[in-house]
Amino acid sequence: MKRTLVILGLLISAGARPAHSQNPGQPPAGAPGQMPVATGEIRGVVMDTAAKTPVGGASISVRTKRDSSLVAGAIGGTDGTFRIQGLRPGVYNVRVKSIGYGAVYSEVTIAPNAPPTNLSFRLSHVAVELGEVEVRADRTVMVEADRNGYRAKDIAPSATNAHDVLEHIPSVMIDGEGKISLRGNENVAIQINGRPAPIRGTQLTSFLKGLPSNIVEKIEVIPNPSAKYDPEGMAGIINIQLKANADLGVSGGLTASGYQAGRFNTSGNVGYQSGPWTSFTSIGFNSDDRGLEGINNREDLHALGTSPMFTNQKLLGETGQDGQNFTTTVDYKINKRDVLTNALVVSHRTGSEGSNAAYTELNPTGALLGQYNRQRNSSSKSMLYDYDLVWKRNFEPNKTFLSAETRFNRSDDDDVTRQWKTPVTGSSKTEFETDTNGSLTKQLTGQVDYTKTFAPRTKLETGYKGVLRWLDRDYLVEKDPLGTGNWVKSNLSNAFNFDEDVQQVYGVLSQGYGKFDLTGGVRGEYATRDFQLGSKDYPYDKFAAYPSAAANYKYSDVTNLKASYSRRVRRPGTQELNPFPQYFDLQNVFIGNPALDPEYTDALELGYVRTGKFGLFQVSPFYRYTHNSIQVDIKTNAVLDGNKVTTISFKNLDKSESWGTDVNGQLRLGPKLNLFTGFNVFKIVTDGGSTSSLQADGVTWSYRINLNSQLTKTFSVSAQNAYRAPMNFPRGRFSSFSNTSISLRQKIQGDAMSVSLRFVDPFNQGRFKVRVGDDNLVQITERQFGVRGTFLTFQYNFGQTPKIKIPQPEQQQQGTGFPSG
Repeated sequence: MKRTLVILGLLISAGARPAHSQNPGQPPAGAPGQMPVATGEIRGVVMDTAAKTPVGGASISVRTKRDSSLVAGAIGGTDGTFRIQGLRPGVYNVRVKSIGYGAVYSEVTIAPNAPPTNLSFRLSHVAVELGEVEVRADRTVMVEADRNGYRAKDIAPSATNAHDVLEHIPSVMIDGEGKISLRGNENVAIQINGRPAPIRGTQLTSFLKGLPSNIVEKIEVIPNPSAKYDPEGMAGIINIQLKANADLGVSGGLTASGYQAGRFNTSGNVGYQSGPWTSFTSIGFNSDDRGLEGINNREDLHALGTSPMFTNQKLLGETGQDGQNFTTTVDYKINKRDVLTNALVVSHRTGSEGSNAAYTELNPTGALLGQYNRQRNSSSKSMLYDYDLVWKRNFEPNKTFLSAETRFNRSDDDDVTRQWKTPVTGSSKTEFETDTNGSLTKQLTGQVDYTKTFAPRTKLETGYKGVLRWLDRDYLVEKDPLGTGNWVKSNLSNAFNFDEDVQQVYGVLSQGYGKFDLTGGVRGEYATRDFQLGSKDYPYDKFAAYPSAAANYKYSDVTNLKASYSRRVRRPGTQELNPFPQYFDLQNVFIGNPALDPEYTDALELGYVRTGKFGLFQVSPFYRYTHNSIQVDIKTNAVLDGNKVTTISFKNLDKSESWGTDVNGQLRLGPKLNLFTGFNVFKIVTDGGSTSSLQADGVTWSYRINLNSQLTKTFSVSAQNAYRAPMNFPRGRFSSFSNTSISLRQKIQGDAMSVSLRFVDPFNQGRFKVRVGDDNLVQITERQFGVRGTFLTFQYNFGQTPKIKIPQPEQQQQGTGFPSG
């Protein structure tokens, strides 16, 4: 039985059983062959070793010594006492744990007809993550020194997948293309259980839509991470924490959500826990077919400022994205100290786009110069495998542990785009072009992490991480200008190899003094890359250090002050480095810059947090200074192949500065009203330095409102609205962006089933607009993404809920694998 069930994933076994008298597994009276009557009883008291006072609300679990299976548990009373009844004769391991204390263990033998066993447990304080302070009105929002955590089921109760949950998180914005940004910055690192997500871009969006929401425990927003985290992600980290507690035996859930035939999400998960084995598997399918419409309007300007010619482009088409995701983990507890984890992710994605761009060319008086259409059909497919092997040794519970991890990632991507030109009248087709892009990416990661607690408020974390990445890409462009079937290979065709090697070591020390919790650390890195394009090489190597520091001051039981500093890096991607032109359309071309260097950001953030009976209030002013800032470089008067085009590239500018404030609040008036609000405003100043005229200076702001109301015990309503104001960038301006969703949810048979109706973009706001230009040309681009829809969702959960939940922070510090923490 165990061998067949070990195909499922990792989650740490746990649960919550009511305090005091329990009768686990007592057989029916008079049943044939019944086992000895379960009359054994354990009583005890839990005390604070230093203060010599009772520890209320401690978690007590009882497991068999033979196979470590959980048989009973309790939550201690406010006076520290507990009582567990209904134990059969045998040998048991009793574990006692409370937040902020190290776990203690005791072996107990229950003999037939023996009197109750009386135990006394003495708990000692242990150093915990900096900022793990009770500064929250309830468990919906968890405020720590360097992050805010939002419990998924409370902030997005009607969400069907992880992507939907992210749409409800303050300071996080997701546009119509699925791009995720934090405080308006798309360069944010996405993690799952403290480890970088195995995929990026549109495939990450597809993956998150296939990850069921009922396995998402919380979302952590970390704008200023410490040195123990990888420094990638200029805006910080968004960590998706999956549930770390599998139900006893077999448990799971199913979710089905759909709007129409081409827009649906279906997912399922199943977990198994027995003895030393804990496993978890999820599988998801999603399809997202939409209409696409938009415009590209250009106005050419000459030296006197009049308009010699206009080109208007109207775009109509359809896009489709389909994905299938499979994740499974197996956690095997070798002994009391050692845990071995295997985690596998398989993700498949296909995409398509069919569009027609109608071109109209006008002279300065508005007279028609010409009309024609350009058709474009594209298809893509991607296959990803991600395997993670983790070994963890717990030398001393909650104090000293070591983990070693090996992770291999392989992604195979293929894209084909076909386009041609047709006149408005007639059927002759010309200017045929086929672009074929094939790339293979492989990444090998090795990591060792060690944590040692020297005293109750003194902790050292240190480790090593090495990453090797290889990318091979072939880009073939073939053209048939006259439409005669005579195809010729274009000189735009190219191939490149990209090799990257990053070696890192880090050390972080945490120390508490009175009302202060302090931490400081540094991460050292040596990074090399070799970008080979034809016969040319673009090598790069550099040493870098990434320091961090944070402080939390507990001013009172309801008020905390905090401050943090960190340095982050953004390494340019291969597309940003590739200098060969890639045409978005006839007039807009992307060209990479192989001389692009990484950019580095120093970030400082302060914080004021106050909690009360009805909620919390948080203010977080911040400042970011970026050196070698990577910015979009738009040239409106470029010429390629004899045609005047607009090129989009990237360039290192001297510096970029931004400063602003985040304000978050929660108002909770019982189940009838739970309101979250978030507001941030910031100013960005970009300076190209003495070698560039590129610059920008502007203020932007955004807000989010989440409203949840439990109208009855079984019926609830939730709504969210997010808005981002217009934002300037060098030679351009993004328009405002907004999204809204409203959900109605009806529970059936308690928490086992529910039916939801979710209205996505009911006010038809899902659009994108950008204006770019200079003294030579002005171009306005607008897209309508077609996200609007009404989704009907059915959710079903099954399995026995565990009776005792005992968190194991020693396995949650940075996560042991993927997808389980």
